[in-house]
Amino acid sequence: MNILIFVLLAVTVIALLAYKHGLNENRDIMLADYPYVKVVGDSADGGSSVVVLNKTDSSVVLDYELREGYAYPYASVKIYLGDGKSRGWDLSKYDSIFVWIKPRGEGSVRLYLRGFDSTFSRAGDESSWKYNEIEFFPLEESYPAIFVPQEFRLAGWWVAQNNINVHQARVDMSNVPLIEIQTGTSAPFGYGTLEIKGLRFKGKTISWDKLVTSLVVMWFVTFLIILVIRFFDYSRERAANKKKREELEKNLMALEIEKSEYEKSSKEDPLTGCLNRAGFSSVLLLEQENLSKNDSPVSFVILDIDHFKQINDAFGHNVGDEVLVNLTKLIQSKIRNTDALVRWGGEEFVILCGDTPIQNAQFLAEKLRMAIESTPLIKQQQVTCSFGIAEMIAGEDPKRLFERADKALYASKEGGRNRVTSATFKRSTH
Repeated sequence: MNILIFVLLAVTVIALLAYKHGLNENRDIMLADYPYVKVVGDSADGGSSVVVLNKTDSSVVLDYELREGYAYPYASVKIYLGDGKSRGWDLSKYDSIFVWIKPRGEGSVRLYLRGFDSTFSRAGDESSWKYNEIEFFPLEESYPAIFVPQEFRLAGWWVAQNNINVHQARVDMSNVPLIEIQTGTSAPFGYGTLEIKGLRFKGKTISWDKLVTSLVVMWFVTFLIILVIRFFDYSRERAANKKKREELEKNLMALEIEKSEYEKSSKEDPLTGCLNRAGFSSVLLLEQENLSKNDSPVSFVILDIDHFKQINDAFGHNVGDEVLVNLTKLIQSKIRNTDALVRWGGEEFVILCGDTPIQNAQFLAEKLRMAIESTPLIKQQQVTCSFGIAEMIAGEDPKRLFERADKALYASKEGGRNRVTSATFKRSTH
């Protein structure tokens, strides 16, 4: 992309320098050997002036005698270009016009660049061709005479005579089939001579307007191409970024799922699916805050499978695992969604009951005890559990709470197992 812009800049600079110092085009008409030249006088307009054309090795010489008989007597040299009828030379691209002319007499000289305009000019009818004119006094010290197209004007008498509208009454040198060099309005009566060597039209092979237009078009097309390329690059980049973003989002989602699963697995018991001690800690912290702020009672139920070691020894660990899984399912079907079931270790479980006083926890434990006793968790034998219950005291160390519940559980085991025992608790009054 940068190389393309650099090349474009280089081409622009080279083109401008070439236009300034080169790209010149000259078009010469040397009358000594130019075949399409003739002289005319005012006889066509009723005058009696005499005109004679002689040629030398390097020029043509117009000898004339201007006589009375026509209001504006004149002698003229006509130089035909192109087909001399309707198709001439395009002189609009030239910026300088040189005329080698030497008078041998007094008076001004007119230079006509006769233009053919298809809207009103007629082929072969010279009177209908535009009179793009300039009138000057040839001087030896200014030889040759030099003009620029902007110095020409359209002859007013011809505009009025042909009733040309204002939009058409403009200098136009795009099609010039005829050049006339004629004596001017101040030429005196009598003899005179005009020696004409020739004309030169000097300009550039390409006009300044066309050069600038070409450069502007080149820059526009180049930048359009650059914009299209950048648009497609941007589209591809956007698509690639979108794909990367989608992949990143998928990876992040996968990581979130993996993290969630990891956190879940780190807080869950892999065998039973209930909480482990790590999961229990976060639940216990919430219940402690709830108790401290809202004085909402929290009860702690701990249960242990009776003679679990004997089941493992007699039937194997697979049967023991079956007991643990089925017991978990049974308990979860009997407790609330807000209660937390925790596998504390081995055959020992904990139920944390929020917004539950010790009396309600005792009732729940008794209900669970009877359900376990009456439900065949395994086909080999009946399974029972012993329970210990304690209610949390505000500000109490969780270790102290667990010790009280554990003592109650121990009392149930000492009392013969398959029973519920509650730790002593006195709620403070305010």
